[in-house]
Amino acid sequence: MIYKAIALAILFLAGQIIIPSYAVTPEQNTPGESPFEHGFTDVKFLDAYFGPSGQKIEVEPGDKNVPLTIVFSNVGTEDIAGIKGTLSLPVGFSGATSSNGLIESDNTQTAASGQSFTLTFFVNLDKTINTHNYSGTVKVTYSRVRENGVRTAFFDFTYKVPGKAVLNLKAENPFLQPASNNDVTIDISDSGSGPLNNVDVTLQSSDTTGTNTNLNNVVLDQNHWRVGTVQAGSTNTFSFKAFVSQSLADQTVHVPLSITYFDGQGNQVTTTRTVDLIVGPTSSTSVVKISSPSYLLTGVMQNLTLGIQNLAPSKISDISISITPNSNNLKILEDTKWFIKEINPFEQTQLVIPIYADTSIEGQAVNYDVNLQYTKDGSTVIEKQNFATYIRGVIDISIHDIGVTEIAGKKMIIGNALNQGNIKAQFGQVTVESLDNSNIKRSSQYIGDIDIDAPVPFNIPIESDTPPTGDQKVQVTLTYRDSLLQLHTITDVTTVSFGSPPPQSNGVDIGQLQLVIIVAIAGGIGGIIFKIRKNKIALAKKISKDSS
Repeated sequence: MIYKAIALAILFLAGQIIIPSYAVTPEQNTPGESPFEHGFTDVKFLDAYFGPSGQKIEVEPGDKNVPLTIVFSNVGTEDIAGIKGTLSLPVGFSGATSSNGLIESDNTQTAASGQSFTLTFFVNLDKTINTHNYSGTVKVTYSRVRENGVRTAFFDFTYKVPGKAVLNLKAENPFLQPASNNDVTIDISDSGSGPLNNVDVTLQSSDTTGTNTNLNNVVLDQNHWRVGTVQAGSTNTFSFKAFVSQSLADQTVHVPLSITYFDGQGNQVTTTRTVDLIVGPTSSTSVVKISSPSYLLTGVMQNLTLGIQNLAPSKISDISISITPNSNNLKILEDTKWFIKEINPFEQTQLVIPIYADTSIEGQAVNYDVNLQYTKDGSTVIEKQNFATYIRGVIDISIHDIGVTEIAGKKMIIGNALNQGNIKAQFGQVTVESLDNSNIKRSSQYIGDIDIDAPVPFNIPIESDTPPTGDQKVQVTLTYRDSLLQLHTITDVTTVSFGSPPPQSNGVDIGQLQLVIIVAIAGGIGGIIFKIRKNKIALAKKISKDSS
């Protein structure tokens, strides 16, 4: 009986020891829970992207050893340390340094409470994968500061293989005809694996790109194009008209373009490309060559001077020329037919044609149809030609009222730039320099656009080691650009007066000197008065003595 009691006691005591070990289980972190529920972990997932920390890059199938950065935040109340990561990605992705399917981060970090941190993994992308979103799982281990043991958190996340965009530009037909308006179409294509998003193209000048362009004799009717999105492996186009002067025959025109787009990771990319256009030779089928000016002016009476050259080794005669402009706003102010008796072999003559171009066609190119009839070697030849001229506005700028003034205690050269033309000048800048070898330093002021409605003032502070005085000869130079961005310079030399120099005191204070003079004068006057009184007293005594 006693043995049964002892056995029951032993079983009871064993139960008290074993059962509590199963009654209380330690805290377990269940993988896959939402990272936004902070009750089970100190770490929250923020983002995952290809590229080093803080920089998203484009990647495509077949890339090797690419950094994949995952961003976390310590949302707990304690600092954490010894942070490590292990990454599991789907088929097609592998570690750059491991082959067991799990990819370990290359860094061990610490993170203060409320601080974000990153883990970077280096992966290889198989050529068989596609460019779209993928899912992965990352295991993060860490320790709380002032706490023993290692904690573990699991996060499911998505990341994107955006592909790489490759930009290409070319002209569909790069050949242009001289002295005419040409239709130009530019292909912008993407030969890569990622899209070019929101493509924006801008014409650049040689001043901003440093490219050796020759656009001075070329007029484009547009300078900005919104192309939109170009998908991988596809092509979009944009078009414009290009007027090429005859002086560019047999040359190549370089058109510099600035292209801005967003890549597959949302990064804005700006790059430059140059499209080459080949200008053909002048017509070789005709023995008559017509040479025209590059441009005409609007709003003024002027002459259109055409060169008529005989390219044949024999004389041509009885030449009839008829010219018709394609714009009603350009008027030929006499009969539109001209007759030339003859032109000897390889010689040239000129036609001077009075015209008027209305201001409404400023900035445009006007085409002219030319009908020719002449006799060569006893036969009558009839042919057609055409040429074009650019119509530009008149800029007539002069400099007036140059002088010197003082503003806030500073001497300044002032004046006005007056534009008496019919269009504004651009990028105006005034420079002043001395011509008398004085200590006045060269200085400039940017005045911007010079419009036609009112004078544009300038005031340039004088920079010198000592204040300038007297009359000095200065040179005022005004530079500006016209509607074709060609640079023009106007120079005016004049004499300005900075006033007389202050009187020299030779170390003696003027006020003290004046006081000394006043005292001396007062002393002299006092001496004279004293002497007169003394003489009066002596005379009175003498008179008194004589009377007694």
